[in-house]
Amino acid sequence: MPGGDGVKKRILALCLCGAALALSGCAAMLERSHVSSTAHVDYAMEEDDESILRAETYQGLVNSMRYFIDGHRSGGVIRLYNYTGDVASDLAAARDEVLQDPVGAFAVGALSYESTRILTYYEVTLSISYSRTAREVEEIPEVLGLSGVRQELNRLVSERHRSAVFMASYFSGDMGLVDNLLLQGIYNAPELYCYPDGPEKDLDYTISLYPETGARRIVEIKVNWQDSEQQAVRRAEELEMAASALLEASPPAGERYTVEELAGVVRAAHGGMDAAGTQLPLEVLTGAPSREEGLLLAMEYLCRQCGIEAVAAWGDGMRDRWLIVSTPEGYRHLLAESLYAMEAPPPPEDGEEPADGEMPEPTPVFRLYTDQELTALGYEWPESLYPVCVDSGSAETPEPDA
Repeated sequence: MPGGDGVKKRILALCLCGAALALSGCAAMLERSHVSSTAHVDYAMEEDDESILRAETYQGLVNSMRYFIDGHRSGGVIRLYNYTGDVASDLAAARDEVLQDPVGAFAVGALSYESTRILTYYEVTLSISYSRTAREVEEIPEVLGLSGVRQELNRLVSERHRSAVFMASYFSGDMGLVDNLLLQGIYNAPELYCYPDGPEKDLDYTISLYPETGARRIVEIKVNWQDSEQQAVRRAEELEMAASALLEASPPAGERYTVEELAGVVRAAHGGMDAAGTQLPLEVLTGAPSREEGLLLAMEYLCRQCGIEAVAAWGDGMRDRWLIVSTPEGYRHLLAESLYAMEAPPPPEDGEEPADGEMPEPTPVFRLYTDQELTALGYEWPESLYPVCVDSGSAETPEPDA
């Protein structure tokens, strides 16, 4: 690869590495391990032959099937001794059970069996075909809980992989939650954002869970990114240049920018609030009429550039979008109206006209909210997915996790 491309790749990695850690303040860092099986052994090999197992119970039958699948074997024999159950019905149930295991649901294409009575035991012959290779299964990393899933999705976005497969343990969320977390990862990487109508419409991706329910499943995501890596590098560079010019023209009053000061930078940069306007951060910061999503993405980017933690958030209604930002008082909710709305001055007292004959100019609307204050406005959101915004100086305290 030419040296220029190598430099660009390094620039992209440096510019975008924050996306993978967008929620690092509220998500534990987890080590990645690989898929393994530790089922209780209640079966045995017949005469040291790994292709023939002996079992006496239903659970032994199930675990024998799992043994062959975990070993990615094309078949095997299970001998059922002293078996008191209904062999025919138990074989069907055991087959369904192992195909609902994560590895079975993900990797097995077909599993068939034949059962024969031989004197004192039943001999079950298995035939197994696979839709994935043994190496594909062996390379699946395992992550724990919601934070582990979020971390993998943030990595998928920031490193622009076209697919991701991982085992999610202690995670009971459905496909909708995984979709939500993926979209959060995209909105939390404003330097990569390139979707005029949002990734919900403009991005081609699929999400699959193996199996669909349970506390331990394999998650597979395939993404067809809309732009090339070179285009992403160029967009990140242009956005950084535009932001740097704006910040240089509006230095902070103190040593560091406040959230309110950055809101003023965004308000002065865009070309007005327009429901049909752009939502691309670069266009917002270079004077284009903008919709709320674009204003929030531009604000999120400026906050990150100035060392202020900011994450995209939305409520149960997909149009309810806002940011959660860090402040000296703790996390706070920032609504899009703080980036465009103006408040009319109060009317003159007793009907008196201003001394100079001119009415005062409207003032910007800027307000940060705690969880309690935003709830009072009628907003609802999945609170477990976001930092808690409480007033540390009041009696308001976060609710315990369910």
